[in-house]
Amino acid sequence: MKYLFLLTFFLFPTLVSAQDGSLRIVTSPLPISLVAEPGTTVSTELKVKNAGTEAETLKIDILKFNAYEDTGKPALHDLEPTDEFAKWVTFSEPSFTVLPEEWKTVTATFNVPKEASFGYYYAFVFTRASEQADLAPQETAVVGGTATLVLLEARVPDAKREITVTEFKTDKTVYEFLPVNFTVSLKNSGNVHAAPRGNIFLSQGDDKDIALLELNPGKGSILPESSRVFEADWNDGFPVYEERIENGQVVLDELGQQTYRLVWNFENASHLRIGKYTAKMLLVYDDGTRDIPIEGVVSFWVMPWRLLAAALFIGVFFLIGMKSTFGKIWNRLFKRTKDTSAS
Repeated sequence: MKYLFLLTFFLFPTLVSAQDGSLRIVTSPLPISLVAEPGTTVSTELKVKNAGTEAETLKIDILKFNAYEDTGKPALHDLEPTDEFAKWVTFSEPSFTVLPEEWKTVTATFNVPKEASFGYYYAFVFTRASEQADLAPQETAVVGGTATLVLLEARVPDAKREITVTEFKTDKTVYEFLPVNFTVSLKNSGNVHAAPRGNIFLSQGDDKDIALLELNPGKGSILPESSRVFEADWNDGFPVYEERIENGQVVLDELGQQTYRLVWNFENASHLRIGKYTAKMLLVYDDGTRDIPIEGVVSFWVMPWRLLAAALFIGVFFLIGMKSTFGKIWNRLFKRTKDTSAS
């Protein structure tokens, strides 16, 4: 089974849109997380907006998804004959017409059987009802659609959530100026998705925390037996590098790399960063009964060497000037004293 396509959003609530020709649709929210006891029924609302200029008749297709590498992007797959969980879902309106700029709400109902357990991951794709899927061996192409993701947990006693930190690092060891980029790699070795959340606390020496960064603010989930990377930037410094943007576009260099500019906001002059800093990460996740903490520590240096070199240069010339000035004053005083003694 090949990947169907990769959605370009991450697993946290947001708005996404897709367009193909005149088709423009928006779905919200993303994703939806549900919990049900086996043998019960649970429902949720799926919302879709027609952002185009003509009325559209849409239908809902059911696919499944898993994690694509460690990016947090979902990879959608065609259903297989053994995917019985697709038969659990019914829609209040499997197809419907939505007017321009109109939001439509469809209720999805899940009849969870008694033998269900752990996690099931649905992708509900909205496409034109008049368009047929272009079928090829072991692969399906979806034309002009966008998906709502649903994570359904059938809660059973032997569900296992176990998140471990495989890496907590900065992209450099020594920085001249901020920002500092933190990367946290987490692995879910359990059989149910989990959404860790927490912060990075920054300190210097024995000082109290001087900054706090939030990790996974959108509560993105890590699917079972998969890894995911989260990032956070510390940019509260003076001066600080910012992305170079012109006409709303990121400026790239000759090699296609993103470029930056050094910004001197003197209102933040008190935030000059220099010396060794320590970052402590504290995350928690729900294992079904309580919050489990996971931690990590990393250190790095901020050395604004050009500012230090300039300060040293100015200091040396200041001392030379002071020495010359005091020398002249001394000579005048000494000469005057000598002349007075001679008379």
